[in-house]
Amino acid sequence: MFLLMIVAVALLPILINSLVQTSRNSEVVSATSLANHAIEDERAQTTCAGLTALDQTTTSGSAVLRVVRQFGSCPSAFPGTAQVTVVVTDATTGAVEATAATLIFVTGA
Repeated sequence: MFLLMIVAVALLPILINSLVQTSRNSEVVSATSLANHAIEDERAQTTCAGLTALDQTTTSGSAVLRVVRQFGSCPSAFPGTAQVTVVVTDATTGAVEATAATLIFVTGA
């Protein structure tokens, strides 16, 4: 019985660590999904006027995440590309959870 107790106590830190890591992975997956969704919203636009900045806060599980979408200047000649960057941070700690940057093909101003 004593040996079983020692084995159980030895495995307890591994169990706690795996629970903490699972929670952290869930936050990162949610943040990545939000970043991809924000990029796909912009990818549907075909003009620079359609590209919009975004600053919103959303709750995902126990985490409060802030999504900020920014875009660079329009190209001087069309068709061209405009850079879009999405940063997802933890709204409570300010830690960056996910970042995505891409070039969006635009056909006009």
